[in-house]
Amino acid sequence: MRAGDLAAARVAIWGLGREGRAAIRFLRVRHPTLPLWLLDDAKTPSPHEFDNIDYAIGPQAILGALDHIDVLVKSPGVSLYRREIAIARENGVAVTSLLNLWFGEGSAITTICVTGTKGKSTTASLVAHILGRLGRRVALAGNIGVPVTEIDPAKTDYAVIEVSSYQAADFDGVCDIAVLTSLFPEHLDWHGTLDAYYRDKLNLLRRSRCAVANHQARPALTLADTFFNDEVGLHPSGGEIFDGQARIGAVRNPYLARPHNLSNVCAALTVAKTLGLGLGEALDATADFRALPHRQQEIGKIDGVLYVDDSISTAPESTIAALEVYAGRDITLILGGFDRGIEYDGLVAKLGGGAAQAVLCLGASGERIYAALRAVAGHPKTELSHSMEAAVSRARQMTPKGGVALLSPAAPSYGYYRDFAERGRDFAVKAGLTAGDRDEG
Repeated sequence: MRAGDLAAARVAIWGLGREGRAAIRFLRVRHPTLPLWLLDDAKTPSPHEFDNIDYAIGPQAILGALDHIDVLVKSPGVSLYRREIAIARENGVAVTSLLNLWFGEGSAITTICVTGTKGKSTTASLVAHILGRLGRRVALAGNIGVPVTEIDPAKTDYAVIEVSSYQAADFDGVCDIAVLTSLFPEHLDWHGTLDAYYRDKLNLLRRSRCAVANHQARPALTLADTFFNDEVGLHPSGGEIFDGQARIGAVRNPYLARPHNLSNVCAALTVAKTLGLGLGEALDATADFRALPHRQQEIGKIDGVLYVDDSISTAPESTIAALEVYAGRDITLILGGFDRGIEYDGLVAKLGGGAAQAVLCLGASGERIYAALRAVAGHPKTELSHSMEAAVSRARQMTPKGGVALLSPAAPSYGYYRDFAERGRDFAVKAGLTAGDRDEG
């Protein structure tokens, strides 16, 4: 679907967040007088913020508005599996997204779309960093916090676009390169089932000219053209990167040398190789890459205790990765948040095996992890905390000098914070430190 074809359509935009506002601007540039509907579950725009727009705020009003539209531009946070979406489609409404409209415009820009359960922000940023260091004109956009419509085609040869599972689910464009960094259970509250989550995530690979995937992501094995983390492609070994049997070099960036980030380096280098860039030069370009905020971000020390903000961790696998980074030190782990019903058996086993000396549990999922840990023989000291302030206060008391106070929740922040970035900032403030945000993922 092309935005240029909507001049005579009745169009609604669902969602008053960053993408919804970007969609309004995008359509207004092409059709300045096009009447629009703005739908949102709760937010009410400021008076006179937008001209020539009808509003439908709340589920019942949204249902009523669906009778008056032809095209629905849905923000990523609105699940494709909501009843209202099904009703809209039954009524003949075309459902699309800002990402689809942007791809529908067509462009000479080389598009590199990066998705994955974890690692997509770091990998997308790293690909953009490498391209920039090698003198290419590159833009970084998408789920990382910059709408794709802000890319300036006159100044861009390569667009690196982070794509969430929400955006991948109904993606109908064709990108030049699609990258899958990892794949394990996540966001089941939005997708409904694990099968649907995998199907939606992998849709991005199906809609690409070249699909690159982590060889460890088994469901992707029949879809990808190129793999990393296998012995015939780009893979890490002992802190060094190899392409098959050929040594490319050592990873000199301490942050990227962490085990889980070596996988992200291999993903980025596989993109560089696909683009015909020199692998040695590309690896050298990673040396000054800066860690993104809220991703194992070491925000400071107080009384000899290192405070680490890993608020981006919304799955047990990423919390396990964070624990492994600080293995051998006394770790007080703060975890928990919104409960999506995913399994925590692996994380509980890791903690029961001594990965942390103390665990402070927050929120609904924290209560479930607390109960599971208390049933494990020899479990670490485990307590429930009813607020971030209380958890940080206890971590300060419980963590010995030389230890680590680690926020790695293994759960989303829904219902407790606006997003993971706000949660990470609250952790820093309660600790008496300041976390610098470069983006909000």
